[in-house]
Amino acid sequence: MNSSVQHHPALLLSIPVPDGIRREGEVLCLTVNASDASAVQACRLLVVGRRAKVIAAFTCSRGASGFEARLPLELFGDDETRWDVRLEATLDNGERLETQLLGRHPGGETPRHFFNEALAERGLSTYLSDSASSLVFYAAPLELHGRVTAGENAKQAFAGYLADLPLDENLVIFESFLGKSYSGNPRYIYEELRRSRPDLRCVWSYNGDQAIPGDPQVVRRGSPDYYRLLAQARYRVNNVIFPVHGRKPETVYLQAWHGTPLKRLSFDIEVSGPEVDARDNFYRESRSWSLLLSENAYSTEVFKRAFRYPGEVLELGYPLTDPLLDPAPDSAALARRLGLPEGKRFILYAPTWRDHKAIGAWQHAFDLQLDLATLSAGLADDQMLLIKAHHLVAETLDHAALPANVRDMSHLDDVNELCMLADVLVTDYSSVFFDFAVTGRPILFYCYDLELYASAIRGFYLDVHEDLPGPVTATTEGLVGLLGELDAVAREYAPRYREFQQRFCSLNDGQVARRVVQAVFGDARDD
Repeated sequence: MNSSVQHHPALLLSIPVPDGIRREGEVLCLTVNASDASAVQACRLLVVGRRAKVIAAFTCSRGASGFEARLPLELFGDDETRWDVRLEATLDNGERLETQLLGRHPGGETPRHFFNEALAERGLSTYLSDSASSLVFYAAPLELHGRVTAGENAKQAFAGYLADLPLDENLVIFESFLGKSYSGNPRYIYEELRRSRPDLRCVWSYNGDQAIPGDPQVVRRGSPDYYRLLAQARYRVNNVIFPVHGRKPETVYLQAWHGTPLKRLSFDIEVSGPEVDARDNFYRESRSWSLLLSENAYSTEVFKRAFRYPGEVLELGYPLTDPLLDPAPDSAALARRLGLPEGKRFILYAPTWRDHKAIGAWQHAFDLQLDLATLSAGLADDQMLLIKAHHLVAETLDHAALPANVRDMSHLDDVNELCMLADVLVTDYSSVFFDFAVTGRPILFYCYDLELYASAIRGFYLDVHEDLPGPVTATTEGLVGLLGELDAVAREYAPRYREFQQRFCSLNDGQVARRVVQAVFGDARDD
């Protein structure tokens, strides 16, 4: 197999994969074949780190059939994990060409990661990217590298599973937030499905340690069993994205999504960032959706445009709001299960992630822009602050530094359980407030970076100061003041809150999961 690009009719540069990549001591040697080496005056190999965009250039020496590049292995020893490879050729007419090394993915039994080497405490491999079929180097600590490459090689088999394995008519596979949690709309659809369609076999893609009710089969996201079951399932339910695209024609894929949007999505985003970079991959994923769940008419309009989705939308509300409307919740039992003290009024702080704080794939830094000492001192004796970081946040808080009346609850799978307990929600641009609004309880917006977020990070669909159902503050002191005047805040914002509920929450009536299950799965068949 060759990874190659046609520059002009007389010249073809290629790296024979995998034979053209070999290790000699502490040097990685790449052979670059040329169909007409005389047409090339000089050739350089460019290695571009994805995170920092640092470019390392290596002059190629002439060989028997083209050129050879020698890369020191120490290049792959820093914090970068992925490097794209480009060729820069200076032709005999003085023209200089630079391009990615394009090619086709290896087929048959060839693993996707087709070059693997151990470099002290790191592993190094080579693969062809999904989006551009271009040559990429991947390096990571050995344990992580082994897990990732095994998963990628399992992914390689997915197309074969789709083609060769039969459809399982009774199989439903669920996933929430990239397999990290048992939560969100998939959770509450599953719990209703257990009651109304016990004839269906449920599987959860889940990498956590929580026991899932009903004892479903649990598979690790990215494992061989995961891809096999994903290919065979009659039904798929997800709220983000699967790592592979495509499905059998008979498969029903319900994209249950994870929130009514305040911040701009996908093709509606007008500034650069990771969401824009991921557009093409997300677009390909959305072509596999059979149904898209929407909480309200506003979301339906946004989703169709932002996702360029032409398919069917189920505008039924969100199942995750059903427990928030439970007329007789056992809040004391829930608090005990979560390890929280009784007799407290809980303030939930649930901020979203920041696109520009990326530190890795699906990982972002969390800067807690709250003065916890000031906030703690301003709370009443019966108040406690619960912090729930977004699932894309990679870091945790220093628990030793937290005041006694502040708890980090980011380890929990489902923010909804905290919403059930919360007497007041504090957030910024997270969609959680659209769901919490069904409770009628106060919502405060702590937006310390409002102008930056609006202009340079993501942008908004709504006017933060005019459309949201609660006051906005940019300082810890302002937040403390609002928390001390919640009754006055509730009175002042009551008219706007009612208008907000009517516009965004009217379909959430405590019976959404039942309607969704009926619409997607129907009644049990009489076999």
